[in-house]
Amino acid sequence: MKDYFASKSVEFLQRESSGVDRKLVIMTALSGISNALLLAVVNKAISPDFLQKPDPKYFLYFALCIGMFIYSLRYLLYHSSEIIEEAVDKVRTRLVDKVLKCDLRTLETIGDSDIYTRISRETSSISQNMRSIFMAAQSSVMVMFTVLYIAFISIPAFLISMSMILFATYIYLRNRKTLEQNLYESSQEEDALFDTITDVLSGFKELKMNRAKSVDVRSHFRKRSGGVRRTRANVMLEFANNYVFAETFFYVLIGTIVFIMPAVSNEFGDTVVKVVTAILFLIGPLTNTVMQIPILSEVQLSVNNIYGLEDKIDTLVKGEDIDSDDKIENAENFDKIKLKELIFSYKDPDGAPSFTAGPFDFEINRGEVLFIVGGNGSGKTTLMKLMTALYFPDEGEILLDDTKVTRQNSQSYRELFSVIFAEFHLFSKLYGMQQVNPEKVKELLELMEIDHKTDFKDSGFTNLNLSTGQRKRLALIVTYLEDKEIYVFDEWAADQDPHFRRYFYYTLVPELKKRGKTVIAVSHDDRYFSEADRVLSMDFGQVTEISNGRSEG
Repeated sequence: MKDYFASKSVEFLQRESSGVDRKLVIMTALSGISNALLLAVVNKAISPDFLQKPDPKYFLYFALCIGMFIYSLRYLLYHSSEIIEEAVDKVRTRLVDKVLKCDLRTLETIGDSDIYTRISRETSSISQNMRSIFMAAQSSVMVMFTVLYIAFISIPAFLISMSMILFATYIYLRNRKTLEQNLYESSQEEDALFDTITDVLSGFKELKMNRAKSVDVRSHFRKRSGGVRRTRANVMLEFANNYVFAETFFYVLIGTIVFIMPAVSNEFGDTVVKVVTAILFLIGPLTNTVMQIPILSEVQLSVNNIYGLEDKIDTLVKGEDIDSDDKIENAENFDKIKLKELIFSYKDPDGAPSFTAGPFDFEINRGEVLFIVGGNGSGKTTLMKLMTALYFPDEGEILLDDTKVTRQNSQSYRELFSVIFAEFHLFSKLYGMQQVNPEKVKELLELMEIDHKTDFKDSGFTNLNLSTGQRKRLALIVTYLEDKEIYVFDEWAADQDPHFRRYFYYTLVPELKKRGKTVIAVSHDDRYFSEADRVLSMDFGQVTEISNGRSEG
C-alpha cells in the first residue's frame, strides 16, 4: 500500500510541479546509504581488533559519512519542500482561478464550505504531510542497505530478519482497509462539522433570538464534533496499533537473534553483536517507513478531494469555455438594455423547479432611475442577479442594444455595473482601481461621516469593523469611485438613518442621473418614489409597472 500511495503522490508532484528530478532521487538514496555506511564504520570500530589497535582512518570515514548524511538529508528536505510548495501553489491558484471564472449559480450549487475546505484544509494537509513520501523513500533506502549489510555479516541472520520483516509487513498491509475507511469517514465528518461551524457563525443573530434553534444547533454540533472525535480516534487507534506492532516486532527480532540463533549455531556467537547493532540501526528507518503509510493515505485523500472539486466545477460548467472573454464593442455607450422573456428557475435536488422567476419582459433606458419594489421572496434579488448576468436565464435573453448577452461576452456586459447587494462583501483594499486620489477618498469618508471610524492608507481601508449602515456607506464610496455606467442598489437605504436616506434619494440619485448614469434601486421607501422615472413592482416572480414615478411628479 505504501508503494501505491507513494506512486500516487509522486504522480501528483510530477503533474503539478517541475517534478522530482534525478538529483533529488540521488540525494534520497545517498541519505539512506550514508546511514548504512555509518553502521558499517561503527561495527568495525567496536570490533576487538580495532579496540586493541585503533585506526584513525575509520574516524575519518565516520566523519565523511556524517557529512554525506547531513548534506544529502538537508538537500532532500529543502528541495522536496520547494517541489511540494510549488505543486500546492499551482493547485491552489488553479482552483481559485476556476472559482472566479464560474458563474454565481455554479458557486452556490457547490457551496462555500466545500470550496473553502478544499482550498484551505486540503492544500494545507498536502503541504504539511507530502514530505512523508521523501522521508519514507529515504528510510526505505536505509532499510534496504541495512538488510544487505546484515546479509554480508550473516546469511542465517539475514534470512531470519527478512522472513520476519516480510511477515510483519503482510500483517500490516492486510489491515490497511480499516485504516483507509477510518480516514475517509474522518474526512466526511470534518466536512460536516465545518458546515455546522459556518451555521453557528453566519446565523449567530438568529440563534441568539431563538433558544430552541440555538439548542438544536448546539446539539447537532456536538453530534458532529463527536463524530469527528470518534473517527479521528479510530484513525489514531489504528496508528497506535501499528506503532505498538512495529516496536514489538523489533524486540521479538532482537530476542530471536540474541537467544535463538546462538543456540542453533555456535558460529553465530561471534557476529551476534554486529547483527544486533544493525537491527538497532534498522528500528528507526523501518518504523518511520511504516508510520508514514497513514500519513501518505491522508495525503492521497486530500489530493482526491481537490481533484474531485475540480471535476465537480468542470461538470457543472458543462464543458463551456469559462476562459472566454469576448468584448462587446462600445458597451459603455449603450442606449438601452432589454430583458426579453427572461425566465429562471431554482431547482430542488431532483431537478424539479422549486421557484420560478419571470418571464421578465421590459427595457431599461440609459440614464433613467428605476425603482423596484416587492415583498420578501418576490424574486427581486433573482431579478438583480439576472439583470447583471450573475445568473444566466433558462429561457429568454438580455439584449444590450442589438447585442445578445451570452456566457462568452457576459463579463464585458457586467463591467457596466457597480452593485451593492443586500448581502455584500467589503474588501479591505480598492482592488481594480490603480489610480485613486487619497484626498478624494478621505473627502467621501467625511461626507459619509465615517472618517472617525476608518481611514484610507496604502490603497485600502484601515478598519472594516463597522455597523451595517456604516459598512453600506463605505460600500457606496467604493461604487462611487468605480464610476460605472449603471448603479444597482439593493435596499441600500434600509439600514440608514433619516439623514442619509434623504441624502441618498434627494442628492446622490439625482446627481448620478445628472451625470448620465443609470440607477436601479430596490426600495420600500414609497415616500421617495417621485425621484424615480419608473417604478416596477414584483410579486411571485412577476413584474408589473406602477405609475408612481417621476412622470406623475
